[in-house]
Amino acid sequence: MLSLFGLIKPKRDYQIAKDQHRFLFLVPAHNEEDVIGPTIESLINQNYDPALFDIVIIADNCTDHTVEVIEKYKRAEAFVNTSKPDEPRGKPHAIARFIETGRWKVYDYIAFIDADNIVDKDYLMEMNSQLIAKPELTVVQGYLGVKNVATSMTASGYAAVYFITNRAVQYANYRLGWNAAIGGTGFVLQTMYLEKNGWNPRSYTEDFELQVELSLQSKKSGWNHFAVVYDEKPNSVIASHNQRTRWAQGHWFVAFTTTWKQMKSIFHAKSIIEGLSKCETLFYSYSMVRPIAFLIIISLAILDKRLLIYLPDLFSVLLFWLVIEFLNLVIIPTVYFLQEAGTYFDEREKFIDKVILYFRLIVGFVWNSITYMAAQIVGFFTWFKPQNNWKKTVHSATFDRNQ
Repeated sequence: MLSLFGLIKPKRDYQIAKDQHRFLFLVPAHNEEDVIGPTIESLINQNYDPALFDIVIIADNCTDHTVEVIEKYKRAEAFVNTSKPDEPRGKPHAIARFIETGRWKVYDYIAFIDADNIVDKDYLMEMNSQLIAKPELTVVQGYLGVKNVATSMTASGYAAVYFITNRAVQYANYRLGWNAAIGGTGFVLQTMYLEKNGWNPRSYTEDFELQVELSLQSKKSGWNHFAVVYDEKPNSVIASHNQRTRWAQGHWFVAFTTTWKQMKSIFHAKSIIEGLSKCETLFYSYSMVRPIAFLIIISLAILDKRLLIYLPDLFSVLLFWLVIEFLNLVIIPTVYFLQEAGTYFDEREKFIDKVILYFRLIVGFVWNSITYMAAQIVGFFTWFKPQNNWKKTVHSATFDRNQ
């Protein structure tokens, strides 16, 4: 139902304003010599007053030439972080090391960017304009695009999900006045909030932790459909599984450790919209429960085959589910693919290539949903383990819409 509210094509609800806010681009990087150069160049080339933004790359325990690449750019600064063998490692902890310096306090907002991202030249201009018009926003999540839409079926699956989610969840939430989800990259955070609350990651998913924290404190996170960041997605099933298992472990950890707080917070909402936003965040906390439910049902059926005699009763709602799944797997994706992936379709001259891309996205969407279930199940049973053993996703893609 939420996805229906995103069907209206996005329009700015703010006017483009004069450059005003001071931003710090903060980019965690671990052995990213192959991609960090283009990322820095995209940050340098912002259509924004250079005096109002700086770039810091966190070279986190790098053993390659990442630092040397960073040093080639005068506008970028390398913050070299080294950890002892017994210290926690990974993106959230690397960011924490920089936050401890307090150097970010002279800025109005920190823009968190991943080392493999290509940031649109108007990113800061759009963020600045929205934040001037809507100063109540503590966080604004930017649009998450994909660099490698067609390099593999796995990457196409990611692209399909993001084309849909950017509209069906993020923009829909924003239209309803609900909090947007924090996507791990491409978002800006108000430094006043950070100064008051600190940076205290407990899981692999520091972005989801922040999302829940904002909800608990009745703070607002917004969505900017025009501040675009292009992200590289894994091409192999194994790399994808490792990445999504990490996400699932962090997600379940945050869900289980904050559920009671979230439930109590709903009753302290100051308005219906705020209360519904808190409910949506709680609902999102358990968005990975479906494969767990399937697993329980299958396990019970194996233990007691008499449960299978109820299987024919499921067909009493077959028509209902066919309508829902047709909406979910055909109508909604088609609308969002044709609009959100419009540029990718336009750059394919032959009609047959456009058709192939469409079906590739449809198949990729289903493939992504099925393969993600395995990671969600693994994450469910391992969420309690220490979340400080970060498995790096190797990046190498250049930005080409035909890939």
